[in-house]
Parts: sequence; C-alpha cells; structure tokens
Amino acid sequence: MSRKENEFPNSNFTGEENDTKVILLLPNEIVIKMVQANELKHYEIFTWLTGLFFAAAIGFWTAYMANPQNALLWSACVFSIFTIVFLVVAVYYRSQVYHKSVKRSASFRDFK
Repeated sequence: MSRKENEFPNSNFTGEENDTKVILLLPNEIVIKMVQANELKHYEIFTWLTGLFFAAAIGFWTAYMANPQNALLWSACVFSIFTIVFLVVAVYYRSQVYHKSVKRSASFRDFK
C-alpha cells in the first residue's frame, strides 16, 4: 500500500491531481448551552409589552404637556405604571432564562 492509500483507507481517493480531497477536523467535544423555553417565551412577551406600553406612556405624557387635562394625566400615569411593572417582570424572566440554563455535552465518540 502506498502512503496515500494509508491516509484514506476507507475512501475512493486515488491520489490523482484532479481528485478533490476534503479534510474535516472536528473537536473532541461540543458544549451546547440550552435555556428553558417557557421562561424565554415569557421574557419575550413582557419585553414586547414594555416597549408597547412605554410608547403609549410617552404619547400620553407628550399630549399632557401640550394640553394639560386631568384625563391625559391619569392615562399617562396608568401607562407609566404598567410600563414599570412589565419591565420588572421582564427583568425577572430574563434572570430566570440566564441563571437556569442547562449545559449539556457529548463526545463525538458517542455518535459512532
């Protein structure tokens, strides 16, 4: 057996110049960090609600500054309070997502 045949014993590599040789080097181990999908879903929902209510609160505060009326003040306060509550809940779920992550590892030897 020639040297080229020893390098690739299970291949059809003939050693000619026109043959394409692909060499794939894989690490011994791949680590995948997984998160809880339920907490991630809640985090995304409350982040979205924070942005939505923040925009509404800014709109009511702007309207109140341009034309001070009691109804605009109450609306601005209510939307601001909801924005703060949604922000606190989003931060809570964010901490749940990142602090409860699960690390799994597997060796490539396991996939033979």
